[in-house]
Amino acid sequence: MDDWLVLTHVAAVLGLMLAHGVHATVMWRFRGEPDPERALGFFEVVPSTALIRTLLAVVVLTGLAAGYARSSWGQGWIWTSLVLLAAIAEAMRRWGGGYYGLVQAAAEKAIADRAVDPGSSVWQAEYDAARSSWHVIGVSVIGLGGLLIILWLMMFRPF
Repeated sequence: MDDWLVLTHVAAVLGLMLAHGVHATVMWRFRGEPDPERALGFFEVVPSTALIRTLLAVVVLTGLAAGYARSSWGQGWIWTSLVLLAAIAEAMRRWGGGYYGLVQAAAEKAIADRAVDPGSSVWQAEYDAARSSWHVIGVSVIGLGGLLIILWLMMFRPF
């Protein structure tokens, strides 16, 4: 039974990474897209946050069940993994989601300002500042680094 839980856990992680990979790709595309109207079009390909949250819930629930089935709750690696996952999820929610909000607001403002004063370049500077903010690099490092640490903890169970 515990092998099926682990298989379901790993499959849910792969699904989460696939869906989340689209989010990450779009974030990196925002950085290189100078046209705010085209940038707003990127929002159409991003999976819903409900899908991400559902997959995350399946990852957590199957991980908890597998930890129980394999009697891992007395070991430090599983608790460290849970705390790390919670921290990563909060960072992604705050800074990843914050970046999407920042770019969307800047793009919408740029489009509106450009319609009022097409000769001004202020709107482009504000939009450029939003899309080139630190968020993309920060959440990429946190997400990939955190995932590697959790994977290491699960594979080697060092404590």
